[in-house]
Amino acid sequence: MNEVLLYAAIATLVCVMLYSVLGKSVGEGPEAAFDPQKSMTGDDDDKDERPGESDYGIPGLRAIMTADRDFTPTLFLDGAKGAYGLILEAFAEGNREQLKDLLTEDVYAVYDSAITARDEKNLTQVTDLARLKNAEIVDAEKSGSTATVSVAFTAELSSALVDADGQAVEGDPDMLAHVSEVWTFERKIKSKDPNWLLSDVAPSEGDALEADPTPDTKA
Repeated sequence: MNEVLLYAAIATLVCVMLYSVLGKSVGEGPEAAFDPQKSMTGDDDDKDERPGESDYGIPGLRAIMTADRDFTPTLFLDGAKGAYGLILEAFAEGNREQLKDLLTEDVYAVYDSAITARDEKNLTQVTDLARLKNAEIVDAEKSGSTATVSVAFTAELSSALVDADGQAVEGDPDMLAHVSEVWTFERKIKSKDPNWLLSDVAPSEGDALEADPTPDTKA
């Protein structure tokens, strides 16, 4: 029970972080008592400068920063790390409502299909993210009003499908594997919706997991 409560608390905290970090504050004037972006990046008087921020030598990232004056790579990356764990958890739990808020329609369709397939077999996904070893922005693009940012994640995790009796029928819940994936997030720059959505998951590199914790998608 304590473990369930802990997971619930973590999920709630990450949801708040995703809203304020991956997205941007909407509907608040300068009188707002707390601005998470200002508190984490320092003085916000000159957003063109954004002290301490770098475009990582990625031209597309600089284009996004120019078009969206609230966007900072550091905060985006922090939010992307939270999204990684949250999406893994939501898929494992078959939490479609949460996934709808985190995925584009095309990616949601892939995840929904995978959840349905395992439900029809009366199987449950068990995924344990032991450690997120690294996350870095590797690509970005501004195409019209759409911004996309790709993040390479390296993690240690286990994944398995278990039957109604709790027996693993695919994968091993006790065996960790090294997994590397590139997740791409997108957002309409002028949209009032502050959230970035997962729009693509590139195939894993490294040790293969029999029970895929995140279905790969095609751009």
